Amino acid sequence: MTKYFISALFAVTLYSCQTQKKFDKEKWAEVADLMTFPNRKSMVDDLSKNIPLKGKSYQDIVSLLGQPQHSLDSTMNIGYKIDEDYGSDIDPIYTQTLLLHFDQDSTVKSFEVKEWKK
Repeated sequence: MTKYFISALFAVTLYSCQTQKKFDKEKWAEVADLMTFPNRKSMVDDLSKNIPLKGKSYQDIVSLLGQPQHSLDSTMNIGYKIDEDYGSDIDPIYTQTLLLHFDQDSTVKSFEVKEWKK
């Protein structure tokens, strides 16, 4: 009986510690100090799995996610900052970005969450 209780307690604790949230347009747009986005990391999983991004126009994406931090360029990509860690330096040591890849008609053909580590 004690093993069952401990296992159940562990499962409940683990589940309650998960920080995943449903995508919320207003919370996605919230900006904190140093141009950080405190809610994006917990929403990006729901956004990428449950919100159809592929096939949306550039204008649809901007209406949904706001202005990108990395604008549309010659590679036909835009990027939204998800997470950044500076460690103890002024240069980042980790970044996580939602990249959307557009075709010539300005329609999302694919997207990915890209991580970079120093």
